[in-house]
Amino acid sequence: MTDKQKQLLAENLRLQKEIERISLRNQLTIPKSIADEFDQIYEDTEEYQTNVAQMFSSMQPYFVLESYPEILHWLEDDVKNTNVVLAYLAGKSLGVDLVKVVEG
Repeated sequence: MTDKQKQLLAENLRLQKEIERISLRNQLTIPKSIADEFDQIYEDTEEYQTNVAQMFSSMQPYFVLESYPEILHWLEDDVKNTNVVLAYLAGKSLGVDLVKVVEG
């Protein structure tokens, strides 16, 4: 392998790592404790298979859980979090992981 090929290979590896880093930074995430609660609500809701947005809007009766203050605080902390929850639930409905569940 020539020096030029080694340089190109090293640059390619560096660029791949940079892409990976940027991708992880832009990944949608939801705390595991919040995801667990929404998983339970999702499983207990009959409409979950048809319309995630409708299911989310009718979740209020389910928020009698002990964790309601934590969920409410997380949803109100950033207006985007409601969209993250909808993406999380839509991913569950579609059978794909659109939102990464993280500790915290």
